[in-house]
Amino acid sequence: MKKWIAVLLVLLLAACGEEDSSAGTGEMLQEVTVEFNTPQTVEPGQSVLLSATVTQGEEAVEDADEVVFEVWQSGHRENSEMLEGAHTEDGVYEHSWTVDEEGLYFIQAHTTARRMHVMPKMELTAGNPDPESIVPDDGEDGDAMEKMGH
Repeated sequence: MKKWIAVLLVLLLAACGEEDSSAGTGEMLQEVTVEFNTPQTVEPGQSVLLSATVTQGEEAVEDADEVVFEVWQSGHRENSEMLEGAHTEDGVYEHSWTVDEEGLYFIQAHTTARRMHVMPKMELTAGNPDPESIVPDDGEDGDAMEKMGH
């Protein structure tokens, strides 16, 4: 009887010492990506559809927590507008916006989906702006997060 107890203890201890060979072999969480569908040029005074497609791997993200388009004219980020994107279909989020005046604009899609946050940025040229009026965007994206209340 003592032999069997000793054998069981040895087997039990051996089983506890084994590492799960499947640990860490699960799929890596795929990144959420945002691709703009908005045209890169528009005429001043014209309405433009701010549009972005949100995906994770091959899957359209239909349940993003938020997609907010931040829009500002070159050199004037402190005057940016935050425009909430509405989900339409197939992971596409949109907001209609009118470009008031000629210039270079920056659009940043602040996107939170599936516990990830991404903030891609694009340029939109309205009309034929004077190159001297264009200021490169080197602002801190953290400022925009504060503006959103995060």
